[in-house]
Amino acid sequence: MAIRHREGRKKPWEVYWNNPFTLKRESLYVETEEEAKKQDALKKYQLRYERDLFRKEESGEPKIRHTIESAYYLYLKEKSFKKKWLRAHICTMKRVLRVFPGIPLHELSAGDLKTLKEHLMRSGLKGTTIKKTFSVLRAVLQWSVDEKMMEVVPPFPALPKADYEKFVPPTQEELAAMLPCAPEHVRRVILLGAQCGMRVGPSELFRLQWKHVDIQNQVIHVPSAEKNVHEQWRDVPIRNDLLPLMLRWLKDDSEKSVEWVIHFAGRPVESIKRAWEATLRRAGITRKIRPYDLRHAFATEALAAGVDIGTVAKLMGHRSPTMILEHYQYVMNRQKRAAVESLPSIRHVAETMWQTGTSSDTFQ
Repeated sequence: MAIRHREGRKKPWEVYWNNPFTLKRESLYVETEEEAKKQDALKKYQLRYERDLFRKEESGEPKIRHTIESAYYLYLKEKSFKKKWLRAHICTMKRVLRVFPGIPLHELSAGDLKTLKEHLMRSGLKGTTIKKTFSVLRAVLQWSVDEKMMEVVPPFPALPKADYEKFVPPTQEELAAMLPCAPEHVRRVILLGAQCGMRVGPSELFRLQWKHVDIQNQVIHVPSAEKNVHEQWRDVPIRNDLLPLMLRWLKDDSEKSVEWVIHFAGRPVESIKRAWEATLRRAGITRKIRPYDLRHAFATEALAAGVDIGTVAKLMGHRSPTMILEHYQYVMNRQKRAAVESLPSIRHVAETMWQTGTSSDTFQ
């Protein structure tokens, strides 16, 4: 049971409670705070002593009025997200439910969505986070429309521009400093991430097994991330200078009956956050470098070496080269210098002008 005041409504005082039989949230609206307190006391009494009043018969009763919260629980039940995605999904929707704890779906308006946007912006969230929050909310609301819980999704407000954070990938010097400071499983991540371009995490690299590695043909059959629905795997060649090291890894792991390429004490890993941060500290690197930046380093170095962008995209598991240009390539200083040095020289013109005393006024 609770009472809250909602601005901009003809009946601004809302009384809401959970139905003890359907476990769904229900509410009613009144004009004054005094009336809201009376209704609140009445519902508390009925919930304690007259619970049958809340029992709804299947025939002749109005359809259940779902709230955003109750609809969301049903949405999650149907979608059956995996554990890691479920945690992230709920964390995102919590921002919405804090603003709309009991609002009925059929009363959700464009003004409410604008209020949500303003609340998120005041909270200091980045534009990318706000856009992601509204994207999840839109999916829930559209599902609610499909399930006949509401008639239509209200118009969404204009959202702030996505401000993707730019990360500078590790340089070859930084990687060389990290390798001797890294534990064995992190060392493998560094080498395979930076030289094979695999996604560093549970989606690809952490679920790579030795059965996916074809030593004879010198290729890794990389299981594609779940979001890549068009192909189950892609082939990434193993560099010649990396092959002897991988042969040694395979020999050591085979003797211990370990099937995972990236493992700690024989067990697969889900995160290397603490080991990664410790490696950076021991290497004397103070700037922020993420494990995923190894993939950025692969793209950047390959493009700098003259590999065509289509091949780079294929090796990294992207269908379109656009992703490489937008999110992965970091223009290194040596590339900038090469671009400048490639321009035709006009130094002799400047020297002639200086020797003859010609001023810029001559050309005006």
